[in-house]
Amino acid sequence: MFQKKIEVIAEDILASQNIQEGPVPVELIAGQNNIQISRAPNKDFSGLLIRKEGNSLIGVNNSESPKRQRFTIAHELGHYFLHPSKSAFVDYRDNQKNIKRGIKEIQANMFAAALLMPKAFLEKDYKEISKTGLLEEEDLKFLADKYQVSEDAMKIRLINLQSS
Repeated sequence: MFQKKIEVIAEDILASQNIQEGPVPVELIAGQNNIQISRAPNKDFSGLLIRKEGNSLIGVNNSESPKRQRFTIAHELGHYFLHPSKSAFVDYRDNQKNIKRGIKEIQANMFAAALLMPKAFLEKDYKEISKTGLLEEEDLKFLADKYQVSEDAMKIRLINLQSS
């Protein structure tokens, strides 16, 4: 599944919920799709998605920062929307940063970025805050805070949008 298709799926979800600016309410999106969210501390993973017999649950590690938890929920929503399954499906999203990721994990990360930091929203905000046409460090922090994501996630999203 290509980036543009993932972007369209995320845009369609936002439009169906009439969400027109950040921060995107990922828990509302989960609720509107009858996905329960449960939080508990865990040292082994950030999140998981369980689907069984028409019921869905996203488990989130609540010992992580609220911004990381939001990204985790969006990532698991990515699996929910991009990787449907008729039988039980469990996806563990680990905390390790420098490991090779499978295609489904990469797609779920792309979806999370597209959902939390929609291209159209960022383009509008960028035009409003950019005085020089270049993104300053304080602009990056402002956008990350506005969308309730980490500065690293925002930086990666902006770089990926530039190259697409």
